[in-house]
Amino acid sequence: MKRNNESGMTLLSVILAVVILSVGIMAIGRSQTMLARAQAASANRGVALGIARNYIEEVRSRTAVPASEGAVAVDETGTITGGGAYRRSLTVSELGNNLYQAICSVTFPQSQQPVTLVTLIYR
Repeated sequence: MKRNNESGMTLLSVILAVVILSVGIMAIGRSQTMLARAQAASANRGVALGIARNYIEEVRSRTAVPASEGAVAVDETGTITGGGAYRRSLTVSELGNNLYQAICSVTFPQSQQPVTLVTLIYR
């Protein structure tokens, strides 16, 4: 009896291809999730930096001697609100001869490290 040369994929090769394809799809899904988290953290950091910049400029424009302020909750625009997602604080130290160092720190959601800006103010 003559045997036909049948060519095609065996069940084992089909299972192996499905497993490799599944691993690849899961890796793409995981990288997309990590990318979305990094993008959200970057957006929050950008908003926090804007809050800190605006507040430092506001403090620099004041005519009075700057004073330290405790942490307050602010919204995305830097306006003080009770339920703000961001927390802003100001630490002022006198360096001598009417020279002050102002440090503005803004913490934001899902972050371990705050955004911190340092400036010198002469009065």
